[in-house]
Amino acid sequence: MEFSTSSCCFPAALNLIDYEDIYLRHMYLKAPNMKATFLHVKTTAKEFKAITDKLGIDYKGYIMYEFLKDLIMALPSETTFLDFLVSVNCSLWNSRFFDCFKDSLINEYLGHLDKILRTSRKTAHEVQTILEKFLKVFSVLRPEPDLSCENLLQYEFMAELLKFCYRVNVKNSQLITDLVKLVIDRSVVEFSFIRHVLQPHYPEGFYEYILKHVTHEKFDIVSYCSNHPRTLWEYSKNFSVVHVASFGNFERLLCLLQYGFEVFPCSEIKKSGHGHPFLNEVISQTHLMILQLMSGMRFVNWFSLDHTLLLDQGLCAVTKLQRNCIELIWRAIPQPFITKAMLDLDISTEYFYLALHGIFKPFRHNRNLKLAAMYEACFTDMAVGPHEPRPLKHLARCSIRKRLFETWNLPKGICHLGIPPQLEKYLNLETD
Repeated sequence: MEFSTSSCCFPAALNLIDYEDIYLRHMYLKAPNMKATFLHVKTTAKEFKAITDKLGIDYKGYIMYEFLKDLIMALPSETTFLDFLVSVNCSLWNSRFFDCFKDSLINEYLGHLDKILRTSRKTAHEVQTILEKFLKVFSVLRPEPDLSCENLLQYEFMAELLKFCYRVNVKNSQLITDLVKLVIDRSVVEFSFIRHVLQPHYPEGFYEYILKHVTHEKFDIVSYCSNHPRTLWEYSKNFSVVHVASFGNFERLLCLLQYGFEVFPCSEIKKSGHGHPFLNEVISQTHLMILQLMSGMRFVNWFSLDHTLLLDQGLCAVTKLQRNCIELIWRAIPQPFITKAMLDLDISTEYFYLALHGIFKPFRHNRNLKLAAMYEACFTDMAVGPHEPRPLKHLARCSIRKRLFETWNLPKGICHLGIPPQLEKYLNLETD
């Protein structure tokens, strides 16, 4: 049986087979000077198709052809603007493709590394080798730090890799610090993706392990975390003295202070200030520290179901561990104890100072007064005692520790001073 060229089936079949070429030829006729651009699009699309077929990645190559088709129908006249628009769209399309391709490649690579780490027990040298290769791959591919929901496993793998390094005790501080930076860099494209993130559970010794390595590399992890407020690594909050003290974690607070971490850094001061950068802060830094600590402890105790007594007392109470944390902070700073009268004066002065500039904040004023009352109720010996300089012995301790911290020798440098063990413990904040 012979098919006639007038048959409806034969031309239809040809149109389906040559769909792309027909439209490309039509484009060449409409815009002959843009033929090179169209050929580049066609060649690039075929290369992408070959790569994705080989790797088993779903690829929708017809999108670019549809774009070109709609473009020709909408702008039949060949113009310079048309050439520019096609070139820009093509470059953006290439960029999006390579981003998706890099993410797919990295996800496959991380899945492979995860299997290697979990199949058998690894030595410190083997894990360090894996870490070196992993960091090398990331330095070459440079994936985006803002993760989509499909790429959250990148953060989860890196956070777990830190735990692997701790378990086998990888001792290369530079590698550990580089991995910590990568983990802190990770964030999400949309905030709603956070609920899909699996956060790792680190053992207690992991905390000092990280502090030791970042200190060895002279890496300011507190400032780095404050510059990445959207980080997925919730563990980064544990490097804030105020945060740790608010939760009453005495061991972690002692560890932070022994390594010389600043009690109230600039990032914390900005968060607790009046919020108007063009006006001077009236409340002193030490007073803001007291108010921020009281606020944090009050917030934590509000959600503590084991402290019904605190609710009966209007949340003007702290736990024993929280009280110990406050006393430990005063052990590490040279400032004299703050009285409630000084807090009240600063709080009222700030209120009237802002009012003079047309800014009224009665809620902040009342809230700070309540926090000052909480400070007096919980730390009466400090709040109503004399405001006088600290003992000379204590000031000498703070001065020596400051010098050791400036040379990145805390706490390891204390044992090299050649002083009696009792003084070593005193310098290391173990005794008062």
